[in-house]
Amino acid sequence: MKKLPIYSLRVILAVLFAAASLGMPIVASAASAQTYTVLVGAENVARGTGVMAYFPSTLTIHVGDTVLWKVNTHEIHTVTFLARTPEPLLIVSAPPPPPVLSGPLVINPLVAFPTAPAGGMYDGSTYANSGVMSTDPGNPTQFSLTFTQTGTFMYECIVHGMMMSGSIVVVRPSVRIPSPAAVSLKAQQTITQKLASAFGLYGVALSHVPEPVHNPDGSTTHTVLVGWSKGQLDLMKFVPSRLVVHPGDTVKFMLSPTNDAPHTVTFLNGGADISFVLPVDNPPGPPILLFNPQVLFPINPGKLLTRSGVFSSGLLQPGVGPTSYSFKIGNIKGNIAYQCLLHDTSGMVGLLTVVPKH
Repeated sequence: MKKLPIYSLRVILAVLFAAASLGMPIVASAASAQTYTVLVGAENVARGTGVMAYFPSTLTIHVGDTVLWKVNTHEIHTVTFLARTPEPLLIVSAPPPPPVLSGPLVINPLVAFPTAPAGGMYDGSTYANSGVMSTDPGNPTQFSLTFTQTGTFMYECIVHGMMMSGSIVVVRPSVRIPSPAAVSLKAQQTITQKLASAFGLYGVALSHVPEPVHNPDGSTTHTVLVGWSKGQLDLMKFVPSRLVVHPGDTVKFMLSPTNDAPHTVTFLNGGADISFVLPVDNPPGPPILLFNPQVLFPINPGKLLTRSGVFSSGLLQPGVGPTSYSFKIGNIKGNIAYQCLLHDTSGMVGLLTVVPKH
C-alpha cells in the first residue's frame, strides 16, 4: 500500500503560511457570500482506482453561500437531496410510448436529469438533484445550490447509495468557518491518501485469484477476478490484468466477492465502442435513456474467441444477474485486448496473450 509522503504535510503547511502572508483567508469572512467547491468522486485512470465519496463529505458554510459540485471521475454519480422524499430507483421500465420501447429498461428520468429550485436558491425542503454527472462527453459536469436556511442537509449519490453520501452544514454568519481555499486544500490531501489506499487493493485481490485448473484434455481453465472493493475504495481492474493463455484454454471471468458494481468483459476486436445508454427522442420532454441491449446481453455466446467480430459477456451484476462468464480461446495467437464497456474510461481494460502450444 502506498503511503502519503511526509513532505506532503510540509507542503500543505507551507501553502497555508504563504496564504496567510499574502492576505488569503484561512478562515472565511461572513462579510459576503462565497462559493465552496465539492469534488464528486476521485480516480486514477492509469491505476484503475476510484473512490466513491464527496470531497469534503461534510462541508460547513454560511447562510447565503453557494456550493458548487464538480464531478471528478468518468464513473457516473449524482448529487441528490431527498428532503424526506422516497429514494427514487435508478433503473425503471421504459414507458409504453413509443410502443417499441415497452418493456426495456431505462434510467429513471427523476434521477437522470437535473431538478433544482428557481435560481438555485435552496431551503432544504424539496427534492433537488444534479442529474447523472460524469466527465465523459455529453454528461453534465457540475451542479450548484445556494443555501438560504441554517441546518444540516444530507445528500447522496443515487447510483452508489448511502455508501456515497455527504452533508452541508449551514450556520449563521457570526460563526467562524474555514475558507473555500482551505477546504479545497484539505480535500485534495484526502483524495491523495484515498487513491493510494485504493491502489493497494490490487495486491489483495491478486492473492485471492484461484489457481489454474489443468484439464484432462491438456487445456487449462484460468480465472480472472472482475473488480475489487473495500468500503468507498474501488479497484476498477481485471485481476490479473494481463494473462498468458494457449488456444483451447478457457478463461473464466468472475465478479470478485467484494465487488459492488456491474461490469462487462468485452472484446471489440477493433470494432466501434458500444454505448451503454441509447438516447431516444421523446418530445416534448427529455430523451428516454434506454439501456443498450448489446451491453446487457452476451454477444457471440458459446463461440470460440477469435479476432473476428465482437465477443461480450453481457452485464455481470452482483446479486441480481449472472456473476461470471467464460471464453474458450480459438486458434489465434498474440495479444487480444478487452475492456469493461461501463468502466473502460476509468482504466478497466485487460489483455490476453495467446501463445501457441509447442
